[in-house]
Amino acid sequence: MFKNYIIIAWRNLLRNKVISAINILGLSLGLVSVILIMLSIENELSYDQFHAKKDVLYQVWNRNTSVDRLNYWETTSSPAAPTLKQEIPEIKEAVRMTYTSTMLLSYKDKKLMLRGNFTDPPFLSMFSFPLVKGDYRNALNNVSNIVITESCARKLFGDEEPMNKVVRFDDKENLVVTGVLKDLPNN
Repeated sequence: MFKNYIIIAWRNLLRNKVISAINILGLSLGLVSVILIMLSIENELSYDQFHAKKDVLYQVWNRNTSVDRLNYWETTSSPAAPTLKQEIPEIKEAVRMTYTSTMLLSYKDKKLMLRGNFTDPPFLSMFSFPLVKGDYRNALNNVSNIVITESCARKLFGDEEPMNKVVRFDDKENLVVTGVLKDLPNN
């Protein structure tokens, strides 16, 4: 019985080639779309899920009411973090972080344009970014310290040891490498 269904379906495919091709193409595009959407959703839901303290980490957003609507954005003023920590006893630690921006790092004759952020010293103790080299408690204790990723260290220093090397930031300031992070996942 099942064999007859297959034979009839095959004959219809051969008899109506254009319509069959359109149907098969539509089905294929639909399946590919569903698979891509599912992969995108999985990536979004796994965003920052590798942090050990993810259940107690929160991001503060700003809110403003204009004439006709309510506006939200993820930036706050610089004094917000210390003020919140001081006024709300449940907050154990607070860090500020700048927008991700492009910056120039140079070491000897090598110059790299990289994306990075500025943040407060407790950042590495709050988040689970694994340090390959350095101590997360002291890596950002000085304003002139910098923590870089393994791939950045390879590009800048090659096979040399990156720890305690001085890199030039935007041709303005010297920064000391005090930590090397494991390369981060895309999510």
